[in-house]
Amino acid sequence: MPSPLIFRCPRCGAMNRMTLLVTDRQAVCGKCKSDLDTSGTPEHVDLAALEGAIASSPAPVIVDFWAPWCAPCRAFAPVLERFAREQAGRFVVLKLDTEAQPAAGARFGIQAIPTLVVFRDGREVERVSGALPLEELRRFAVAAAASVSA
Repeated sequence: MPSPLIFRCPRCGAMNRMTLLVTDRQAVCGKCKSDLDTSGTPEHVDLAALEGAIASSPAPVIVDFWAPWCAPCRAFAPVLERFAREQAGRFVVLKLDTEAQPAAGARFGIQAIPTLVVFRDGREVERVSGALPLEELRRFAVAAAASVSA
């Protein structure tokens, strides 16, 4: 049996396990019954939502710490979007604006942006700063996720 896919509800923050995606109807959150986005699009979160996702996700959580004024962050956004859509349900991909959420940047020790951090089982397992090409992002994410599974 394939591993379940994990999707975070943007409304209530619940993690939803799905064994397969039914394409002829809209998926809904098991907790709040809101429509559930299964496209994999990175979700913008605040500090509280990020901490909740890290604590509750059975799948690896990849967080892009970024700011709107940062040119490398803006250039990296389509790469992250493509990765997130390719890996929909295998990773929970979140974006946190460090300018709007300075406490989050301090809480996670972000000293450069963009910074990608991978969390698994409620703890940080890997991080990298700088805008990565798609292939390097794939390698980084898969290696970070595997390092805690082994």
